[in-house]
Amino acid sequence: MSKNSDEKDLKARLRARIAKIPPVPGIYRWFDAAGNVIYVGKAKDLKSRLRSYVSKPDAAGPWKLAMLKQLADFEVTVTNTELEALMLETNLIKEMKPKYNVLMKDDKNYVYVRVTMRDAYPRVDVVRRIEDDGAKYFGPKTSAHQVHETLGMLRKLFPFRTCKMEIEPAKKEDGALTVPLMVECHHRDRPTPCLDHHIRMCTAPCVGTRTPEEYFRESIEGLLLFLKGEHAQVVKLVKERMQKAAVEKKFEQAAEFRDILTSMESMQEKQIVSDPSGSDSDIVGVALLSGRAQVVVLSQREGKLSAEANFALQGHPESTAEVLRDFLPQYYAESSDIPPVVVVAEEFPDMHLLEEWLTSKRGTKVSIRVPERGKRSHLLELATRNAFEKAKQQEARWEADARNTLDALEGLKQTLSLPETPHRIECYDISHLGGTETVGSMSVFLKGKPANDQYRSFTLRTVMEGEIDDYKALKEVLERRLRYLTEDLPKEEKEWKEKGISFGKARKAEQSVIEAIHAAHPGDIGSDAIDYRNYLVARNGEKIVAFARLFAYPEKILVLRSVWVDEHWRGDKLGQFIARKILRSVKKGKVYLHAKGSLEEYYASLGFRHVIQPPKVLEEKMATFHAANPKAEPTMIMVFDVHQHKLDPSLTDVPDLLVIDGGKGQLAVVKAVLDAAKLVIPVISLAKREEEVFSTSSPAPVLFPADAPAKFLLMRLRDEAHRFANRHRSKRIAKHTKESALDSIPGIGDETIAKLRKKYGSFSAIIEASDEELLQILTEQQLKALRTHGQ
Repeated sequence: MSKNSDEKDLKARLRARIAKIPPVPGIYRWFDAAGNVIYVGKAKDLKSRLRSYVSKPDAAGPWKLAMLKQLADFEVTVTNTELEALMLETNLIKEMKPKYNVLMKDDKNYVYVRVTMRDAYPRVDVVRRIEDDGAKYFGPKTSAHQVHETLGMLRKLFPFRTCKMEIEPAKKEDGALTVPLMVECHHRDRPTPCLDHHIRMCTAPCVGTRTPEEYFRESIEGLLLFLKGEHAQVVKLVKERMQKAAVEKKFEQAAEFRDILTSMESMQEKQIVSDPSGSDSDIVGVALLSGRAQVVVLSQREGKLSAEANFALQGHPESTAEVLRDFLPQYYAESSDIPPVVVVAEEFPDMHLLEEWLTSKRGTKVSIRVPERGKRSHLLELATRNAFEKAKQQEARWEADARNTLDALEGLKQTLSLPETPHRIECYDISHLGGTETVGSMSVFLKGKPANDQYRSFTLRTVMEGEIDDYKALKEVLERRLRYLTEDLPKEEKEWKEKGISFGKARKAEQSVIEAIHAAHPGDIGSDAIDYRNYLVARNGEKIVAFARLFAYPEKILVLRSVWVDEHWRGDKLGQFIARKILRSVKKGKVYLHAKGSLEEYYASLGFRHVIQPPKVLEEKMATFHAANPKAEPTMIMVFDVHQHKLDPSLTDVPDLLVIDGGKGQLAVVKAVLDAAKLVIPVISLAKREEEVFSTSSPAPVLFPADAPAKFLLMRLRDEAHRFANRHRSKRIAKHTKESALDSIPGIGDETIAKLRKKYGSFSAIIEASDEELLQILTEQQLKALRTHGQ
């Protein structure tokens, strides 16, 4: 194979993986063929930025062209904001010193606001390094100019000093401090009082105008509140002064206050990848996806998130606790850098024993903590989110390699004894929430890769609210899906003709015959508005053996009525065939019917569903019918939406293999549906708990080799079906459920609740989110409490 061909294959694989990257802020690392990091970059949109590297370069210089020729692999780390991406990019560039990055020589890229708390009269200044001097530091901030500008505006509210003099009050003999004070100024660097005092930007403690307590209360206390983020009182004060200035027509002053508010908003931007407290910790995020575990360890040193390590684990752990129990001892056994704090998502077996071992190995106390709020909680969320993204990238990398998918498909053919290598595989999942909002889903893989545009969801029609019957739901979904493979009206009509049955519109001479049949069955098919021109009939010779009619009420409300089959011809779905011929003739709109309760499933199989608010004329007609026929079986109004039953390319293609999420019971249901439809399609089931595969050919589980690509492909397919079902159910519930309080759920703090509400809005949407999504915010213990509450 030529070099150009190899490069094209590499770019194709990279493009396939980049397509799975989310369009979110983060940093990326490019590797060369030897696995060396050659470039670290940040992006507001990771997908767009990475895509630019594998498309045609736009007038790239020689430096970038040299780098592009060496690109062989990449990794990403997602962040919450672009600011976090900038901070993390800077830290990683300093740590890794990639060949194609422009490296900074010092640590002067961040600035901090320092308040010298040990001074009697604290001063405020801007510095680039944190010292162990007892001062309070706030930051880091990325724009020194913006920080100076904001502090300058804040001085108009809190007139603090910025001079470098040391000012000490001289106490009187009785120890009292009263204004004016005698003060001592050391290292005087300007005349006192200076210009700042004259323009009301400093209270001039250098000439004894304030006691230390008065100065702190007037100049420092409010400033500290703002820098800590507790700025509600400050904002309120600024707004009041701005409104007062406007009322007094001091428009320049009002504009000045407006600028202060704008600057405050810039200062309030939060980021979590750097912490001025200087603490050391490891944050361990875990993701479980398709039976595989991915771990991300974020290392925070001297307050900065300076390193990230990720591990794709072997085996098939069932929980985050199991991963933590097995991974952490192996990880720290090989590490000489053990921090005093290890942050994890949940408690796990032998956690305290591991704490003791780490403490003895480090020589000082080591704590393993499960945070509920605060910066460590945010960092844990970030680590978990990155673990999931890396797990998805592992899947994308696996799928991008054609050899893996070919091996997996060939493995399925051999292990399952399939007649051909499966080209189209469909997987079905049933999902509900305690018996409510039961939905089904179909995921599709073509040539071993997800075909997202061919996924389909099913809103169940035969399963009542509160009813838990996965078998019944699965039967409905498969019948509705497979109907597209068996429904061939011309072919069926030819088969009926061979049985002596012909179809056509009713003749005028048959009016009396039709009336007689109605008269004999008034409680079943009604007896009003009989007009032969509305009827489609089936004849055996000249005898009418079945019929149905399409009736139009005012306002063009179409109703399928009077479906009748002679008792000698019942059981072969002759009535269904006539109904389907009538429905196929309707090109748009909706068709209603009054159905007996006992025939609900019969009509649901044709595509009819319940109506929440039927047309008034139909409700009145149903009431009139039951008044005239009090002994008749109760009926319901159902509807067939023509638009929803147009030919669907995804449903008309014949699958080579059906995969069912479930065990032997679900497998038996699907086998019965296939037999009834006279279809021969290989089908297997995949049980969640032990990941066992069952087929119809043997009662024993199908055995796959350890870590077989074929087994991994089946699990990917099942997980996709489950995700798609949850997504469909979440959308349905969001439409008609009310907000429910989260505060009553134990173990979920205010910050976590705020995140959930911000991302999902309603409580129902939170409940319906997938476990994978929720674990980016919640620990497994919190998720368990949420699920219990949601039931």
